[in-house]
Order: sequence, then structure tokens, then C-alpha cells
Amino acid sequence: MKLSLPALRNTPWFKATSGQWRYALRNTIAMCLALTFAYYLNLDEPYWAMTSAAVVSFPTVGGVISKSLGRIAGSLLGATAALIIAGHTLNEPWLFLF
Repeated sequence: MKLSLPALRNTPWFKATSGQWRYALRNTIAMCLALTFAYYLNLDEPYWAMTSAAVVSFPTVGGVISKSLGRIAGSLLGATAALIIAGHTLNEPWLFLF
């Protein structure tokens, strides 16, 4: 399938603004750096670092900060819930049935 030049100009690649291209480039660099550091640290599953970089990316700095604060709060809440649940159910034999 060959596309003519007028048909190519209607694709999203040709309609992207310079801000969108900068965001894509910044996001790509962030994901590559995260993957590089994950390999450098010999993490078991380094692709999760790249996935995290993609998840927290926003075109604006304020969006990144608010999302990262939400992730930190969620992680702390989850860790606290895990400690509470584990502390109360550590020696319960019914847990080993599942």
C-alpha cells in the first residue's frame, strides 16, 4: 500500500506540534534512562523501571509531581495495610489453606 504525500500529511505524525514532539522525546529519554539504571543496578525485572517512567509521564511538570505524590501515598498506605494485616494474621492456620 503506497500513500501519496497528501495522504501522509493527514497522519498524526505530520500533524504533531513541536510541543508534542518534545514531550515524546523527553518521555523516550526518561524511559531509556530508567531502563539503563535498572540494568546497572542488576534489578530482577528492569522493564518495570521503564514502565514506571512511562506511567508517571505527563506533558506538564505539575502533573508529574501530583502523580508521583499520589504514587508515594498509595505505596505508604499499601505498606501500612500489609503490616497491619500481617501482624494480626501471622500465625493463623486458616491462611495456609489457600
